[in-house]
Amino acid sequence: MVLAACGAQSGEPQGGPEAASIEPAAAAAPTRNDDPRVVQARKALDLGRADLARALVPQAVAVAGSEGPLLEARLAALSGDHLAALAHLERARREAPEDPRVYATAAEIHAAKGNLAEADTEIKRGVEAGGATAPELARARGVQLICSPGQARHGLTLLLRARELDADLPYLDRPLGQAHMLVAKEKIGAGDLAAALTSVRQSLAHDPEELDARRLEVEVLMGLGEWGEGIANMEALLLEGLPLEAELAGYYKNAAFWAVTHEQRELGVKHYLRALQLGFPRAELGHGLSVLRAEAETLAARGAEFLGAGEESAARELFDRALVCDPESLLANNFLGNLHNGSGNFEGAVACWNRVVEPSSSTGPMSS
Repeated sequence: MVLAACGAQSGEPQGGPEAASIEPAAAAAPTRNDDPRVVQARKALDLGRADLARALVPQAVAVAGSEGPLLEARLAALSGDHLAALAHLERARREAPEDPRVYATAAEIHAAKGNLAEADTEIKRGVEAGGATAPELARARGVQLICSPGQARHGLTLLLRARELDADLPYLDRPLGQAHMLVAKEKIGAGDLAAALTSVRQSLAHDPEELDARRLEVEVLMGLGEWGEGIANMEALLLEGLPLEAELAGYYKNAAFWAVTHEQRELGVKHYLRALQLGFPRAELGHGLSVLRAEAETLAARGAEFLGAGEESAARELFDRALVCDPESLLANNFLGNLHNGSGNFEGAVACWNRVVEPSSSTGPMSS
């Protein structure tokens, strides 16, 4: 079940903190179908893998017995068809009116939709139908609570309790992932970043592909000064095709400043260049402009030494690197222009010498 509405509602949660009174003792749970097709379908539904679930659920329904309509209800809800989900739930209710899984599924579907009052009603109906000791209903109450403002910790407590009572209880990974992530955000708000990192990593242990949790981990790592790991994690997200260039460029710029101020100039230069590569405006680098200009002059001076020793290839490479750091470097442009002229690349020579004769405004005083 995708808990899209979690944390988005306003007002008091239905059931309130006293909802934690659902403390199942020794539940006599309905016999659980352990057919691999059913197990895999549950997992896909739990983690919101819609495409996979659409392929697996029809196969699972054929062997799932009374659980079949519940699988179909969860798939319909995952696909955004709430009316179809309700229709499948009513069919399940007619076929198994005392099965707590019916009421738990209904409550979780309502909670994910933001219908907290309806979720509360379903849980109470499940208890009245004889499911007071069902871990499924404890799970459902946990889901309802994490979808309620300020109730993440209470919800997490119930979800963990449900797992203690039934170690194989399905549909727990996504709720636990969301609960730990919400608790992590609370810890960030309280300024406890170390504890927040622990919580967000507990979230990812349950739902490793959750984008919000992965990005939250990056934010916490950056806040803790763990720039290397944070940037590496975001680079991984970028490789997966997520449009994070602008955000990552900003992180690189900040990481570069941190590195330079902590006497790691080489790393700082590397980070500033990566920020530029990702599209960060050169004019907005602030202190980074002077760092890159100084690096360009150092590289150009080394290039001049190689040129004086007759090692033109090595010199050219250093001049090119210098111009990546500072395209307006007078020293690098002058020497590279000479190299172009000597090799017959007159157009390249003119371009370089023009930068020497008429440098752009970017070589003026650095903006703050």
